[in-house]
Amino acid sequence: MSRVARWLFLSKGNISKDEAKEIARAECARRGLEWDESVKVYRYFGDWRVWTNAGYRGGNMSIYVDGGTGDIKAFFGPAPR
Repeated sequence: MSRVARWLFLSKGNISKDEAKEIARAECARRGLEWDESVKVYRYFGDWRVWTNAGYRGGNMSIYVDGGTGDIKAFFGPAPR
């Protein structure tokens, strides 16, 4: 990735990886969904993508957390079995 692209997409925001995971966990609790461990958290164009029950079928949820504000941008799941 070029330095310009990294600056445009990855330098956005003050939310850390651990904060994004806790925000996603709170959103799952608010929706009454079970939080399954084996969680992957990674950058997605300056935001964070939190993927629960990573690597397993069924019960997966994909939560996109805004890297700047900590708002939930998208919530997908749980995936049907």
